[in-house]
Amino acid sequence: MLVEVEPGREAELIRRLEEMDKIVNTDFVHGEYDIVAVLEGNWREIDQTIIAVRKLPGLRKTVTLTVFDLPLKALE
Repeated sequence: MLVEVEPGREAELIRRLEEMDKIVNTDFVHGEYDIVAVLEGNWREIDQTIIAVRKLPGLRKTVTLTVFDLPLKALE
């Protein structure tokens, strides 16, 4: 999940994200977004986590990207 936050609230938001059960990794990044958060769980757990993240104060925008395993052969 890519997360854009209000200026000056980056540390607060990353701490809150790290407290969530299904978020397994967070990193600060430069560019259009401020934080990358990695979620793991079943679809329902991930959906509930995304909803909870979007309610956090100081959050401006999120983009959710789904990673899936695909054999390289399938891309040829």
